[in-house]
Amino acid sequence: MKMLWRVAGLSVAVPLLAFFAGCSENPASQPEDPGKNPLSHFGDASSFETLLCSSPVGGAVTPEPEYLNVGSMTAVIRDFQPNHPDFENFSEEATTQLEYESIAHLDLIYNYVTRTGVAMKDNGYGDDWYTAVPYHASCGTVSANAKYGSGTQIGVDGLPMDENTNLPEYLRQTSAGPVLEYGECNFYKKYESGQMIVRGYKNALEGIDYYSCEGGKTNWANPVIATTGMVSPYLTFAKAGADGKIDMIDGVTISKLNERCDNANFDQWFTDVPSVNKRVNTTLNLIKDPESDDYIYSRGYNNGGFFPLDSINPSTREWVMNKPCDPSIQPNGMCEQYEPQSLSIYCPPYDYQYARTQSDEFQQNTYELCAEWLNQGGPRAINSNGSGHSAAWQAMLAVTANKNTRLGLQHIRNFHFTMMTHSTFKYDAAKQAASPQNLKFVSSGDMWVFVDGVLVADMGGDHMPVPSQVSLQVLAANNHGCHDGEPLATYENCKGSTENAGWADGSVHHLHIFYANRQTNGSEIYIRTIPVERATYRIEPLSMNKFEVVKDSRGNTQNRIYMNLPFADSTVAALTSRNLPSMIVLRDGTDGKTMVLGLYLLSLTGPTANENGEQVYQFESVLKDLNGNTVEGGLLSMDRIAFNVPWSQQLENGSDADMYFGDVWAQMMAWSKLMSTYIVSSSGKQIVRFTANNALNKLVGSCAE
Repeated sequence: MKMLWRVAGLSVAVPLLAFFAGCSENPASQPEDPGKNPLSHFGDASSFETLLCSSPVGGAVTPEPEYLNVGSMTAVIRDFQPNHPDFENFSEEATTQLEYESIAHLDLIYNYVTRTGVAMKDNGYGDDWYTAVPYHASCGTVSANAKYGSGTQIGVDGLPMDENTNLPEYLRQTSAGPVLEYGECNFYKKYESGQMIVRGYKNALEGIDYYSCEGGKTNWANPVIATTGMVSPYLTFAKAGADGKIDMIDGVTISKLNERCDNANFDQWFTDVPSVNKRVNTTLNLIKDPESDDYIYSRGYNNGGFFPLDSINPSTREWVMNKPCDPSIQPNGMCEQYEPQSLSIYCPPYDYQYARTQSDEFQQNTYELCAEWLNQGGPRAINSNGSGHSAAWQAMLAVTANKNTRLGLQHIRNFHFTMMTHSTFKYDAAKQAASPQNLKFVSSGDMWVFVDGVLVADMGGDHMPVPSQVSLQVLAANNHGCHDGEPLATYENCKGSTENAGWADGSVHHLHIFYANRQTNGSEIYIRTIPVERATYRIEPLSMNKFEVVKDSRGNTQNRIYMNLPFADSTVAALTSRNLPSMIVLRDGTDGKTMVLGLYLLSLTGPTANENGEQVYQFESVLKDLNGNTVEGGLLSMDRIAFNVPWSQQLENGSDADMYFGDVWAQMMAWSKLMSTYIVSSSGKQIVRFTANNALNKLVGSCAE
């Protein structure tokens, strides 16, 4: 079973978006038999189901699709809880002394009691944490770097300002400075959800491939410092199997080199440990850069952050549910993970002096959310008040209920996880001569990158986003990973290589990335790599190809829709909330007038891909009028159906209005005002109009049987 989910190099990833086979911990969202073919519920459809009515095949008009090159990296994510002793240590605060008093934040945290009587020392910041100051001080934070020389400052060219002897000699370049700074830009940027604050580098040189603030203008910016030397420069690999192949996923071990930056339990980070972590097998999809051969994965502050275990509404940034996964590729055949247990706001566990004025990227004040989090036990409290939910979860619920706001849902996240990814890339000597290729990375958490089992990027610790760049030309010329005694020196990647000439042209090499997110001050990752294989996804506008009404052998009537693409999991969750009129139905009366009704989903199962590659969903629904009254008899022959879209002035005044009589359009706009979210495909395409890719599907046949 393990081999089913692995990909050779960077190849096309199978979408893992079957929500009802997913990982949600909410029992109400699970079907009776997760993962079961929704069309097999009644056995052979031709024997047990009767087609009552349907729209003609191809009833929807689909514009020309776009084509998008996509690659993937095999990934293993391990989910942790925030009370793990290596997580949420607030190392910066533990080693910083306040400017206006001769007292350290360490004491403030240890002695802090909230206004409701919750003591931080009872919720993860007690004696064990307090006496671990030397550990906290070994992290490359601003204060520890200034006081103790911990960590390595990163220069504006992305190179470390101190030589890193943990890397091979040919990768030990250093920067003359000045130090690179990252922070909040002093301007807003327009997103679909409105104006938002953005973050980026203040003074990065052009060679750093990541977001920079325009003109270097920032409200605040902090130096970028990494904690190097935490891990061994060599991976350990299991013996090759009978086929001569090494298991590049479960046969790989990364080892601790130094006790540094709260890594006492490092042996648990990238290993399956029952009761400590939960494993999720998945893939990361990388998009091809149109201007090069590179493939890129980029998730940062400005586009929602890196949260591979969460499903997040891309428009509102609200948490929707645990990220669905494919149970067939999990070690035990089940999808397991913890609920999101942290908040994406800076909320240290003491009376933080700026807490009352701090705002998020939406310019919303976060004081009450932070205060409630601390009142529930703080960042490490995973079972506040015996509820079974974390303090962050409780705070999210409380603020949402008290203020009727999205604030809590916009910030609840699963921050605490590690990830190991593997892929391969091909060395093309000719391309290096014309335009040398580079592997580029950025990370706000611990990240270590290995090529052929030998360290090439050392970005340990919790920090501002640290950049790193590795030249393939340099690796090849120095025969990287193929020297006697190195982990894969006798493996296929080194076939044909020599000490003098370096890598053989066309040789394939192994890329392993290890990442850990241990603190709730950000989750950013950027990967730019070279693939072995290239695959093409067809990215189409989302459309309903066909709509059917069927009756099963028990007399139950159900609806079925054939989509060109699967829904995004956030859309599935929204549509099954039962309070959204997800579709509109135009019904012509005998008097010549048209009534517009709303279709509400009661259940949704699928998708299942049919022989034509269509994504088939089966669902139950109820039909209502604009007054909220249920329309008996359900759908009728000649009804016209389309997906609903949220109202906007642009929609109401747009060209679609010219296609309908005024009273019909007014009814359609009334239904639009009841629709609060766009219907989105797994590729991110939204349905925004009633025409073109959302043409009305007319039912023909005896729907009312």
